[in-house]
Amino acid sequence: MTRGSHSSSSYTFHAALLVVVTLAQTAAAAQSSPTIPPVRSEDPLIAQLIADARAMSATFRDLVAAIDATNGIVYVQSGQCRGAKACLAHSLQLAGPHRILRVIISTRRDLPGLIGAIGHELHHALEILHDVNITTAQGIFFHFFGASTSMTNRFETKDAIDAGVRIEYEVRAATRATRDEWQLRR
Repeated sequence: MTRGSHSSSSYTFHAALLVVVTLAQTAAAAQSSPTIPPVRSEDPLIAQLIADARAMSATFRDLVAAIDATNGIVYVQSGQCRGAKACLAHSLQLAGPHRILRVIISTRRDLPGLIGAIGHELHHALEILHDVNITTAQGIFFHFFGASTSMTNRFETKDAIDAGVRIEYEVRAATRATRDEWQLRR
């Protein structure tokens, strides 16, 4: 072995070692960094409401976990829907591997009803996200057109109705339990 080949081998070894160490550090940083939630809001009050809902309702928590298992991101925002207090907007944006959906909610209602409505619309979002072939607003329309229990000018599914009712019930029970605890401490 010549002196030149030894230093070339040494250089290659050190370069490979540097790559391995860098990759290991990058992987460790990725695992330790907090993940961005799949269901989110740009409105701080709605973001807090989503966090509270996860704490108060097992069904809501399971719904968010199911959305997290897809390639979807769902933004919840305050606004008005045509003729409804909440809706899944029939828009879908692609961002790399992610499909982005929007839930619009009128915040003018009691807390359990509001969280139940968000859960109902998140269930609709999950129905879309379960089908990886839906990548357009037209795909959303045709999915619900075929799956709807149908009301005039609205698309509805029994599973979303059931999820909303269950979530509202769980939130009412949780707020009642908290209120009762507070009264016992007085």
